[in-house]
Amino acid sequence: MLAAVEKMLGWPPPAWARKVEVAVIMGVFAQAFDVEPPAVGELSADEALLAFREFTAACMEAALEDEQVAALYRQRLGEGGLRLGSQLRATLRVRPSSAFPFAQFLYRGIGIELTSDEAGALRFGPCSFAERYSPRCCCFMSAFDEGFLRGLLGTDAQLVFSCRLTEGAACCRARFE
Repeated sequence: MLAAVEKMLGWPPPAWARKVEVAVIMGVFAQAFDVEPPAVGELSADEALLAFREFTAACMEAALEDEQVAALYRQRLGEGGLRLGSQLRATLRVRPSSAFPFAQFLYRGIGIELTSDEAGALRFGPCSFAERYSPRCCCFMSAFDEGFLRGLLGTDAQLVFSCRLTEGAACCRARFE
């Protein structure tokens, strides 16, 4: 079974998988912010992704009005991402050699291309969220990315961004340090 899944990692995720992925991540986000997520049951995968993008942007924009509240929600979002990534790694028995291709597959499902160079630097982009998120929201959301990737890849390192699409760069660049 795992071998069959590994073969699919280079493929685009099917619509039903993208919709499930959006619903799961939206649940993590809603839990971090103590809000109810929007219903996506009747929406297409693309519509669900748009709903997710608007929901997350609105939540982050509201939280950013108070730095203490934003810090709490950002921490909770990172913890939720870490739990999700760790659960996926354990439940699906993701091997270290498959962890990054699996992360690429999952990010592709939400409209983000994720690549890595030979030195281990990560590149995010193009990104379906960049046109909607402000630079502050992008930075906020990176707490989820860091937690999720730490959990999925099984690392304790911090994800440090050097540039972001929302700040005018050609892509987001980061590395684990």
